[in-house]
Amino acid sequence: MNVSFWLDDKEFRLKLTQTKTNDILVTLGENKYRVSVEILGGDEILLNIDGKIHDVIVNANVTSYTVYVNGRCFQIEKKSALQILGPKTGKQQKANVNTSMPGRIVKVLLNEGDEVAEGQAVLILEAMKMQNEIKSPQRGRLGKVCPKAGDSVETGALLFTVD
Repeated sequence: MNVSFWLDDKEFRLKLTQTKTNDILVTLGENKYRVSVEILGGDEILLNIDGKIHDVIVNANVTSYTVYVNGRCFQIEKKSALQILGPKTGKQQKANVNTSMPGRIVKVLLNEGDEVAEGQAVLILEAMKMQNEIKSPQRGRLGKVCPKAGDSVETGALLFTVD
């Protein structure tokens, strides 16, 4: 599997190859790393990378991941194909924003029909005792805003659309 991500506006491309259960060969350019994964629960994992142990906690929202590695914080951007290729390569499509984890809607900040900027918070989702701003992945107009404050949502539930 190939994975791309951006950190401080620099793109990193990884090739991940599972060698056995919980063991992965990670290729970054010419460098190769053997990684063993132990899931501690929730959003915390231990990575053994070529014999060095790293405690990793990952929190996700619509536009980014916040990753803590041995207590050091990294913000990793998620980018859509349109953001990667640029606006001239394609027409912006309707975006459906779904939740990646179950939780409860604390507050809906915008209403259907409101103009929204890319990265603007639309609602607040409480999951695993943390409040997460769910942000718009693109500029546009809010089409449908499904949940109301106080609603519980399951993984994969549609939260809102941006036209």
